[in-house]
Order: sequence, then structure tokens, then C-alpha cells
Amino acid sequence: MKKAVILAVCLATFLVFFVPSAQAAGPLNFYIRSGIVTPSDFTFNPVFGLAGANIDFNLGALSISPECDILLNFYSFSFDPVIILPGALVNFNLANFYIGAGAIVPLIIGSGYTIDAGAWFKANAGLKFGGFKLQAFLITPVSDFFGITLVGATFGAGF
Repeated sequence: MKKAVILAVCLATFLVFFVPSAQAAGPLNFYIRSGIVTPSDFTFNPVFGLAGANIDFNLGALSISPECDILLNFYSFSFDPVIILPGALVNFNLANFYIGAGAIVPLIIGSGYTIDAGAWFKANAGLKFGGFKLQAFLITPVSDFFGITLVGATFGAGF
């Protein structure tokens, strides 16, 4: 176990400091991404797929990242209901590494109506390398902070 932790720290250090910067020549980057979401106990019951996009408005060390994702149920492969996750994050950029937080508002659409699930807190961290973005995140409702917690990871391609 100790060797695995040391290897992970070395790999993270290499990626943060030696991979070329991912900042585009312009002030914004657009990413299309996909990933996986599960409860924080990592039982993968249920497990959801995630597909979406985000834009990074780069302001030096800070970036503002509006995003919109759709949650896909891997167990039923059904779009009833459809869960859309629009939101915005503020990230602090340190070379290729970033960390930040923001809010999302899950919208549950199905059976002829739309339910607004209230504001949820989202914390994220990740790496930008080349034209790609790797992200890990945690989502919890503001009204029941850490009562329900989802964790996930995404991988995106940037333009």
C-alpha cells in the first residue's frame, strides 16, 4: 500500500510540473467530456454515466467554468427521467493542476413536469494536459450538506 501511495504522489508531481501547459493561446477553452458518478461509499450502486460540456474562461490564475451535463442511468438505460446538471465553478489554476468549487442546480425532467432539486455544492480538482482535461469531483446538496454525497470523474477533450 505504501508503494502505491508513493507511486501516485510521484506520478501526480510529474503530471503537474512536467507536462506542457494546457492553457490555449486564447482566453477560453471549450471541453466536451464524459465520465462516471456514484455514491461516496463507492458501492457503485447505482452508477451513473455523465456526458456534457464546459467552457473555461481563463483569467490568469483563476478560471470561471460554466458547465452543463446530463446524467445517464446505466442500470435501466432509460431517459425517464432526464437529469440535467447546469452550473458554474470558479477554479484556481496552478500550472496544469486546478482546484475549485461552485454550484449546480439539478433539473429532473420527466412525466410531463420539471423538478428543480435546489442548489447543490460541487468541489472539483483535476489536471489539464495537451488538449485534455481530467477531473474528479464531489457533489452534495446545500440544504443537507454531506447528507447525500456523490463522487465522480470525467475526461474531456478541449478545443
